[in-house]
Amino acid sequence: MKFIKTFILSMLIILLLTAVCEAKARGIIFAFDKDHPPFSFLKDGEPAGFDIDILTHIFVNCKYGFTPKVYKWEDGLNSLRKGIKVQLMSQMNKTEDRLLVYDFSEEPYLIDEVMIFSKNDTISSIQDLFDKRVAVQKGSSYKQMLEDYEKVIILPTDSEYDALEALENDLVDAFIGPKSVAQYIINSKDYTDICAVGESLETSYMYLAVEKGDTELLDFINAGMKRLRETGQYQQIHDKWFGYNNTEEDSCGGKS
Repeated sequence: MKFIKTFILSMLIILLLTAVCEAKARGIIFAFDKDHPPFSFLKDGEPAGFDIDILTHIFVNCKYGFTPKVYKWEDGLNSLRKGIKVQLMSQMNKTEDRLLVYDFSEEPYLIDEVMIFSKNDTISSIQDLFDKRVAVQKGSSYKQMLEDYEKVIILPTDSEYDALEALENDLVDAFIGPKSVAQYIINSKDYTDICAVGESLETSYMYLAVEKGDTELLDFINAGMKRLRETGQYQQIHDKWFGYNNTEEDSCGGKS
């Protein structure tokens, strides 16, 4: 009888550990965009950024099952959609098309603004971009948004870094993308002639996304995000990476 009780207790412990850390056993691959600071980039050859800090804390008891792997944004989307190699992505806006092929976290893990960036002070709206060259990241919802305007000349790039470098070198007339990413790159590269122009084009609600139907991983992510918000860890991580917005100047002319 003692043996049976011990056996049952052991099995319960195994089942509990399996439930708590199922993500570890599965070996979750996170599609990591190395050219998307401050969300994700390489620092001394290692993954760093807001996304990495958030996910590392979510997987705190299962961190060896969470592996960031470098993907170009568009390639990561395709792999996640097909259920091949990638199980998790971040920085994902919900769109009608994406809701058909991905499942999203209950709440956005960050809210941002989509802006036009340019060196041309005559540009302040989408209409001002007609017959002009506009850089935008491949596979992004911003590219889809621009495709509604036939007169805009869209030049897709692999990353926001590439897009802003093209703008700095006058290869394009403007760039459209998330304010937090663009401002971070502008400040770090000291692109003093580039600035946000006009009003916000839209509010960007960024979610964590998994393969369609992967409720197990999605429940794990939702529980982790809830824990981070309740303990205050989320706010600490947010302030670490986006606190510069309170001190850096967004207008042309460089840093304050």
